[in-house]
Amino acid sequence: MTPRRLHRLVVGAYPPGWRARYGSELLALLEERSSGWRDVPDLLAGAVDAWLHLRVRPGEAAEPAISSGLLAATGSSGGTFISLPPVPPRTHGIVASGPRPGELSRRTFMRRVLAIGTALLTFEFAAGTINFLWPQIRTGLGARFRVGTVNDVLAIDPRFANGWPYSYGPARTFLVNVPAAKELAMGRDVSITNLAATDLLALWRKCPHLGCLVPAPCESITRYQCRCHRSTYNILGEKMHEGPAERGLDRFAVSIESDGTIVIDTSQVTQGPPNLGQGSLSFHDPHPWEATCSEA
Repeated sequence: MTPRRLHRLVVGAYPPGWRARYGSELLALLEERSSGWRDVPDLLAGAVDAWLHLRVRPGEAAEPAISSGLLAATGSSGGTFISLPPVPPRTHGIVASGPRPGELSRRTFMRRVLAIGTALLTFEFAAGTINFLWPQIRTGLGARFRVGTVNDVLAIDPRFANGWPYSYGPARTFLVNVPAAKELAMGRDVSITNLAATDLLALWRKCPHLGCLVPAPCESITRYQCRCHRSTYNILGEKMHEGPAERGLDRFAVSIESDGTIVIDTSQVTQGPPNLGQGSLSFHDPHPWEATCSEA
């Protein structure tokens, strides 16, 4: 937008009576002196001042006695008249008794400004309160974690390809390479790196019993066992015989983005399968149902 067009928009914000009398002259003056962007603040200040002083407006007619061109005065003797020369009509400074139809009085303008200011303050207070109370889930549980690609995980823990769970601390999660983990639990040595989202399992490391942090699987029977009360889980997080937990480890949603990045969404939690006995397991390792890490 050019300065000249902006000048016209600002002049259009002046009161209608003011524009009718001075608008064209002001625009002509601005074009004559090649005004630029620096004149915009002055024009805006002038518009505010014009609205604030609507009750003081240019005179349109002088007082009746002056406009008639004759002022009569009676001397002390009564009957003596003194004629005065005509006085030019006053062109400014006449105080109107009230605003013109369609114009705002100063009092009404100030009331509206006060009402708008109060409304803005109320809105800001309400918005700030809502923003303060609204849950701000950016980190920790409830957030989405971009773990990295399979190669990124392998660079940190090469045993992930062999089936050992990758411990991802920010999400308090074991990321499980399911096909390789099953082979590991069966005692077979494999290396699987070509994985889809359905081949991954994100186990929450919180024990469902009292919330203790579950450690990595023990090497003797490749099972997780809570240190607090010995609740034991197989490599896929399903509850085994030992311990008071009533279900397996809870799981988070896992997805893989188009660039291969693994994403763990901790806002989507699925409860672990209930402990309904050995027959309810989806995976059976070669160890006894009652076996624990400490007994192996």
